[in-house]
Amino acid sequence: MIKQAAKVVFFLLSLTVLFLSACQKDEFNADPAFKLQFSADTVIFDTVFTTIGSSSRALVIRNTGKTKVNIAKITLARGKSSPFRINIDGSATDEYQNLEIAANDSAYIFVKVTIDPNNVNSPLIESDSIVFETNGNSQNVKLVAWGQDAYFHLNDVLTGDITLPDDKPHVIYGTLKAQKACNLTIGKGTKLYFHTGGSLEIQAGASLIVAGTLESPVLFTSDNQEDYYLDLPGLWDGIWLQTGSKNISFTYAEITNGKVGIRADSCGLNDAEPLRLHNCMIHNMNNYGIYATKARIIATNCQITNCGGNVVSIENGGNYDFRNCTLARYFSGRGYPALYISNYVMDSTGERFPGELTAAYFGNCIISGNQPDEVELYELEGTLFNFQFDYCLVNWNKTLYQKYEPKFTFCISNEDAKFIDPYTNDFQLDTLSVAIDAASMGIINSTVPDIKLDRKGISRVVFDKPDLGAYERVEKR
Repeated sequence: MIKQAAKVVFFLLSLTVLFLSACQKDEFNADPAFKLQFSADTVIFDTVFTTIGSSSRALVIRNTGKTKVNIAKITLARGKSSPFRINIDGSATDEYQNLEIAANDSAYIFVKVTIDPNNVNSPLIESDSIVFETNGNSQNVKLVAWGQDAYFHLNDVLTGDITLPDDKPHVIYGTLKAQKACNLTIGKGTKLYFHTGGSLEIQAGASLIVAGTLESPVLFTSDNQEDYYLDLPGLWDGIWLQTGSKNISFTYAEITNGKVGIRADSCGLNDAEPLRLHNCMIHNMNNYGIYATKARIIATNCQITNCGGNVVSIENGGNYDFRNCTLARYFSGRGYPALYISNYVMDSTGERFPGELTAAYFGNCIISGNQPDEVELYELEGTLFNFQFDYCLVNWNKTLYQKYEPKFTFCISNEDAKFIDPYTNDFQLDTLSVAIDAASMGIINSTVPDIKLDRKGISRVVFDKPDLGAYERVEKR
């Protein structure tokens, strides 16, 4: 009897072990924090495509876990409207469900795209994402295809006299770099699209002329043209004018959606021409619009707006002249003011290094935003700190900066600028704006280059008095 009972117990234990073993064998990873690994974060198609479609690109999905995983759904974000198709297990689709991958194993997805380059309404860049839903979390891999031919730059280094052709757009991966003695010209209508981490660098001894027009501005922006990303900042690194770069000017340039619009390191000083910005727009940067350190800048008719940091940051002194510019920061939440001015730079230990601010002049400008104080002033005593606001609408803290009040002449202080819609990049003046008819004609007449027309080509001198900022109220026409 005892032997029979023992046999029964042994038999039951064996069944339990087999059952547990089978369960373990079929166990799925259920960790909601688990992440799949991919062979690339972006699948790129960088050739001209016709209606017959592209060649295939392979994407490898890796399960690095110790148990198998079930990917509940794999979809194209744009669904059936996407020009892309994914192929899994031999079938082209825009959605696939329940793909199982064993522990420490992988699976392949093949991607194709079809674009008609003859369709004038087709966007320059087609983009989408493959979305993976696993254990309740979502991951994606970007898909990018150019619907027309383009010039592709992968960490290109430019030398000599270079003019970028304007017949096709330029797509930049990594850094497009102008070395010493390179004279780079970017003519009207040229479009530069920067991939994530991309930048334009002008090194010591190199020069840059950006010569856009009202009808054909020069565009610097992200290569991600999907609707979702059109208003996102931080998609590329920006333009870096290094110490010793020279003879740099931007006319009708539009710089958007980067980390820093223009970083100007000690450029335009000594015998070099100042950095000149005329009729430019720098908008929607993750950090700064202009980040200037001991530089010399002349800016006229420019809109510099909506940055996560200051729209203009002046550090360690220098020499600056801004006329009929709109410097405004309407960014989510409180934080940095629109304008920062200092005559020193501080290192990581807190030590301050002085730099003379020989001039920082703002005439007929608007310095505004969604905070009561949009100017921050940091003076190191004993070092030149010379600035002036002349005929400006400016939001500043009169109590904190009382000693600087003589530096604000003929200004409208702490009034709402009343832009039409600053959150959608419409910085033209609303009918009730106090900036209308508040500008000085004397400042306009004394300015070089000529700013008798605003950034959009509207006359400042024909109808009534001129307005503050980069835009004349259109109703006057």
